Amino acid sequence: MPDFQALAGFDQGLYLILLLLTLLPALRIGSLVFRPAGYATAKSARWNLLWIGAALLVALAQWGTTCMLYESFGWMYIKDKLLGFLPLIFLPAVVTAFVTVPRLWRLATHGQIVTPFAITSDNTRTSGEMEKIRRHKATAPEMIVPVYTFALGAILAAILQFFIPAVTLQWDLLLIFWGCLIAGSSAFWIWQSWQQQRFGHSGTLTRSGFVIRFLRGVFVLLLLSGGSLTWFSQAMHASRLPDQMSMALVHGQHSPAFSGPSVSVTELTGPRTGVPDRQFTLTAQKTMRKLPSGKTIEAWTYNGQYPGPELRMKQGELVEVVLKNKDIDAGVTLHWHGLNVPNAEDGVAGATQDAVLPGETHVYRFVAEQTGTYWYHSHQQSAVQVKKGLLGALIIEPATTPNPAPSPQLDLALVHHKLGSGERITLSGITGSTTKTAAPGTSVRLRLINADSFPATFRLQGASFQVAAIDGNDVHEPNLIANQQLLLAAGGRYDVIFTMPDHPVFLSPSKTDNDNGLLLSPHGSGEAPAPLPGLPYFDPASYGRPLPLPFTLQTTYDRDFQLVFDVQFGFYNGRLDGLWTINGRVFPNTPMLHVKEGDLVKMTFVNRSFMDHPMHLHGHHMLVLSQNGKPTTGSPWWTDTLNVAPGETYIVAFRADNPGLWMDHCHNLSHAALGMSMHLVYEGISSPFLIGSQTRNQPE
Repeated sequence: MPDFQALAGFDQGLYLILLLLTLLPALRIGSLVFRPAGYATAKSARWNLLWIGAALLVALAQWGTTCMLYESFGWMYIKDKLLGFLPLIFLPAVVTAFVTVPRLWRLATHGQIVTPFAITSDNTRTSGEMEKIRRHKATAPEMIVPVYTFALGAILAAILQFFIPAVTLQWDLLLIFWGCLIAGSSAFWIWQSWQQQRFGHSGTLTRSGFVIRFLRGVFVLLLLSGGSLTWFSQAMHASRLPDQMSMALVHGQHSPAFSGPSVSVTELTGPRTGVPDRQFTLTAQKTMRKLPSGKTIEAWTYNGQYPGPELRMKQGELVEVVLKNKDIDAGVTLHWHGLNVPNAEDGVAGATQDAVLPGETHVYRFVAEQTGTYWYHSHQQSAVQVKKGLLGALIIEPATTPNPAPSPQLDLALVHHKLGSGERITLSGITGSTTKTAAPGTSVRLRLINADSFPATFRLQGASFQVAAIDGNDVHEPNLIANQQLLLAAGGRYDVIFTMPDHPVFLSPSKTDNDNGLLLSPHGSGEAPAPLPGLPYFDPASYGRPLPLPFTLQTTYDRDFQLVFDVQFGFYNGRLDGLWTINGRVFPNTPMLHVKEGDLVKMTFVNRSFMDHPMHLHGHHMLVLSQNGKPTTGSPWWTDTLNVAPGETYIVAFRADNPGLWMDHCHNLSHAALGMSMHLVYEGISSPFLIGSQTRNQPE
């Protein structure tokens, strides 16, 4: 299978090349009439033929890449292109090839346009009459207008490709573009017909002077610049987010079939009474921290620690966490990433609570019903606050210890994160190689948590191992594997277990770097095994032993959502940027996923962009049913953060069994900050909280 990024990048590059190759003849072909008859005319016609021929070849290559994309990645990867972009190029290209090219070819080979009626049988035409015929044919609309329309189609297609993806979801906009092509072609025809009348029947050939042509060009440039600036100004203004709005009612998207009384998210709480089995206090505060580079920066921390304190608890325990904000001006929250807590405890500013401002306190209470590896972080201005250090590990151990318990044991949570721009990745706040002693025979569990915004590649060498859990969900009968790289989604977790051998074992958050990572040694010393090149990647879709599934691809679902991820250039909240879109939209115009409690929900993720999108659904775990059209075959793959790489398509499903208003967003937090967020809302759920610049809440 070809590399999607390379193929799609080549395809987009063709648009830019085509744009250039169509503009060149469009700018030159109108001047043919001013060339002297003979060699000069033929030479100019040949240059036009060269550019037009190259443009037609590039247009043909566009169809080739479209076929390759379809064969390798499926209909969804060409649907918008085939129905939206390509016809704007293809139809003018066909007319240009069959109408313009033959006429230019005759001109290029004879220096004049020869037709059956150009010269009479008795050869009595005068040179003046012959020149009039040449001008008449050199200005013919049927020869020149297709070239202009070809260039216009390339411009419109490029706009759709780079600025307005997913056009088939916006048919009204597509009709506007076709209207522009038809109107433009008509205007070109009228203009060129007038030019033919002007030059084709006149006795003398007069061309506007340089000053007139210069002023005309300046006028056109000013007109285009004024139109562009007007469009940019309007687009920038229209992109600004409302001063305040409700995430439960984004752009009027009420649940369409519900008319009964609503339930506020504030009522969907954990136990409000009872003595907690575990109690933690986390204080958000600014702390100066020295980075490995030697630079000192202001970190934002919980309890002055980076990462924040590790929270450990037992399954079934009532947990109370008191959040205090000492001096984080914008406010903070606590979101329990991967835990299916009651909605009011989810910790999303503007959805389930207000952000906690300096001097304020918020109490979270929930029963730890799951087991496994999770993490917590602020869900207020997440792209900034998580980057600055407001995060930590959360571990839920089984309620009972196996009897007899394996002994000895080593259980480590390792948080993969980068604090500060340009710095190295840390493991639980430590950069460089760290050594721990582990006696041979020790049962080791490494809980890998990726708290960064990009996929993390872990390499474990020196021991065979098992991936015991994915996103807190146990793998059924995991295989023993070795020398495989673990690609972990941003926000995702793997639990890796192995028995300590009598030689060092090294875990690195890098494919090739042995200077950064964890060294486990029987004697507290030793060297890391040499990195092996070209290791294959671990595949969770075929790992472990299968179990009966609660639902499959053949199940009838109550809700079926298709979500297509694209990239476009545009404005978001008044700023020009590369935007990561869902179904061609950015928040708050992204889809609102409406469900009823008990619904079976299927979602299809299609990534047509050039970056990974780790899609994180709050409050639920998704069962991965297929990857790139192939059903999963291993242990049931349950996840809350699914990395969808460029060119990948996943089908997932879940039971809607946790009522509330839940975020579903890309956990590359900079993407979420640019609008790659949507919401899952249950029928009859409302929220009193607001988001926007005039509120305290910016959840991202």
